[in-house]
Amino acid sequence: MNKKIHDSVNPEEVFLDDISRKKEEDLGISERKLKTPLPKWILKLFGALIFLIFITFLGQSFRMQVVNNENYRVLAQRNRAIIEPAEVLRGIMYDRNKEQLVYNKNTFDLIVDPGKLPEEKSVLIEDLSEILEIDREKLERKLNNFEENGGVLVSDMEHEKAIMIMIREEELPGIEIDRSIEREYPSGSYFSHLIGYTGKVTPEEISRNPERYTIHDYTGKAGLERYYEEELSRERGAYKIETDASGELISREEISPITPGDNLKLWIDYDLQLKIKEVTERVLEDVGSSKASVVAMDPDTGGILAMVNFPSYDNNVFSRTGDKELLNKFLTDSEGVFLNRAIESGYPTGSTIKPLLAAAALEEGIISPDKQIHSPGYLDIPNPWNPTNPTRMLDYQAHGWTDMREAIAVSSNVYFYTIGGGYEGQEGLGVRRMKKYLELFGWGSKTGIDLPNETAGRIADPDWKIENVGLNWTLGDSYNMSIGQGYLSTTPIQVAVSYSSLVNGGRILRPSLVKEIHQNGGETKIIDPEVIREDFISSENLNVIKEGMRMTTTIGTARRLGQLPVESGAKTGTAQIPMEGHYHNWIGAFAPYDDPEIVLVVLVEEVEGITASAGLIAGDVLQWYFEDNNQQEENE
Repeated sequence: MNKKIHDSVNPEEVFLDDISRKKEEDLGISERKLKTPLPKWILKLFGALIFLIFITFLGQSFRMQVVNNENYRVLAQRNRAIIEPAEVLRGIMYDRNKEQLVYNKNTFDLIVDPGKLPEEKSVLIEDLSEILEIDREKLERKLNNFEENGGVLVSDMEHEKAIMIMIREEELPGIEIDRSIEREYPSGSYFSHLIGYTGKVTPEEISRNPERYTIHDYTGKAGLERYYEEELSRERGAYKIETDASGELISREEISPITPGDNLKLWIDYDLQLKIKEVTERVLEDVGSSKASVVAMDPDTGGILAMVNFPSYDNNVFSRTGDKELLNKFLTDSEGVFLNRAIESGYPTGSTIKPLLAAAALEEGIISPDKQIHSPGYLDIPNPWNPTNPTRMLDYQAHGWTDMREAIAVSSNVYFYTIGGGYEGQEGLGVRRMKKYLELFGWGSKTGIDLPNETAGRIADPDWKIENVGLNWTLGDSYNMSIGQGYLSTTPIQVAVSYSSLVNGGRILRPSLVKEIHQNGGETKIIDPEVIREDFISSENLNVIKEGMRMTTTIGTARRLGQLPVESGAKTGTAQIPMEGHYHNWIGAFAPYDDPEIVLVVLVEEVEGITASAGLIAGDVLQWYFEDNNQQEENE
């Protein structure tokens, strides 16, 4: 009863065994026959087959690992993940009122992959012609000669057409969309010397910083784009790209984040920049000149409010899709359209030097501001070899008796000959002290402005003349220097810096275009005013100079500025140049008089005759700045 059912033998099992045994006998199958050994030839054949398979696998392994190793290595690399750098997203620039001056523009190029082009291209051409709205024959010529354009079939496509191509990509074998980011400068020639432009990275730049740049990158080549390259172009980031052996994309994953470049907020006033360009262009046309430079500076901070140069250029021509014909015209231009005259070129200053030397004479105590010097219209230097034939240094008119304030206002050459080189018992500064104070005011050295290619200018002395001219320094050289002529050159930005010091309490400030750097993390770096030098001229002496410059606008050579809605001060200058009958025309002005907020320096080159062209520009600009512009802001 306790025995399990499955351990017993069922009657049907015995019955089935008996049937099976009879069936084997009927079919001729016996247990004995199954145990019959195989013939030897079958075993040999089977062994040979196994050996052949082994040899085949061994040969394939040798071919793959040795003979075709390089091919399979490349395929294996294509079949694995690669790291692809992302595009650099450059920072943006704004003016002081957040007017955007630079944009990052998405561009789309239609490129050709020759390995994927079909043999019969008629259908492809027909489809492309319909999408792009390009004549079929013209498109066919482009497709047949795509290598001449570096594989680009159509550059700078319309966004909508690029999207249509991407949607129908599978129907257009061998045709792809290449997307890139390009700089766009909406105001073009108005800001080109300030902002600069970008260009293709050079092999030298890549070798200096291989982790930062690839051959596809663009870097700053001029202006702020170049000076702030590190800030504008931060971390590019990278993607992990997985492809199969045929090169088809499997996945694309961001493995290091793209860090956009920092944004720059400038001191520049967009409207002021445009107004200066408009006024200067008009005056240049009236006086028949083509070259000028204007600098507007905040005397309390060193911030550059405007910087305009003529001639100018459109920096958009340097973009990948720019006007190459116009670019070639710029590159062959003889007037130097790329030259930032405000910082890169030195000029004789003419009488704009006089306020600085007047301050030096007061500081050295060689003359009282109230002492008068007589100008009959010339100053004669005795000739020791021929007393009857003195060297005559001319004034542009006879000013009679003038003190320092009036001498600044009417620009008396005789007065400044006397305090510069000395005459008839009046001690002069002499070349060494003139050079000393001009250097203290920032002439003869770079100001440190945040732009590339600044020049230092030149303040000559006896050693320089011996070395470069081979002659000794003469009294006439000192007289020439005292009125801004001779072996002397300075830049408009240096004049702006020195004039700012006359009205800000005697501080030489480093001029700056960038006011704030807005970093990607949201932090803002404020560019604080940097004082290079101060306390080298007393406030009492500076007040005398300011009073003389105020008189320039009331009774002197800049009376046009006396009509402004605010009181102002100024000093004009007319510099002789080798071009006969032509002069460089200068003015340096500040306003309002009691609490100056702007210093404006204007240089107009190669003006025929003695005219007030620089003063006309300064007058119209300051009129707009203090009246028309203020009224416009109130209405808004």
